[in-house]
Amino acid sequence: MSDLRSPAPAGRPALGALGAALLRIGAAAFGGLGATLILLQRDLVERRGWLRASDLSEALAYTKPLPGSTIVQIVTFLGWRLGGWGGALVATVAFVLPSLAIMTAAAAVVQALPDEGAVRGALLGLRIAVLGLLGAALWRLARSEAGSAVLRLVLVAALAGGLVANAALVIGAAGLVGIAADRMRSVRRDA
Repeated sequence: MSDLRSPAPAGRPALGALGAALLRIGAAAFGGLGATLILLQRDLVERRGWLRASDLSEALAYTKPLPGSTIVQIVTFLGWRLGGWGGALVATVAFVLPSLAIMTAAAAVVQALPDEGAVRGALLGLRIAVLGLLGAALWRLARSEAGSAVLRLVLVAALAGGLVANAALVIGAAGLVGIAADRMRSVRRDA
């Protein structure tokens, strides 16, 4: 998603507009982190022009090593970026509210009908669909971010590392590789 050549954002939205946008995204944010990043990209960057694509990558880099829900942290960071502390609060509450209502209703249905075949079948279908959506979103994200051979190598190494190591360690190591690559590029440019 990072594109340093992308145009400057259109400006700060009013808190009401920010809340309405994040309420809509929160209501459609099925599929976890990758799928929600795509929704944020399409709405806040491409459609409204409030953010740059690089703002999403920056938010992901800052929040991924933190404990807790990464997507809620990203939304909070983006809300802060767009509207200060008030924007952070509005964005977070608006984004979380639909899932709170949906999960409360779904939990009531599953509690009331735990052995119903339709409920079990629906849950299985939802899980598989979410995996497919996540895979598609991650594929798009990887294609847009890993634009050089070095970055593709970091991507593959991070994928392998993520299978066996803590995410914060993998991200820290990738950051160190990025620093080293940037310094090597600077040395070559200065030579």
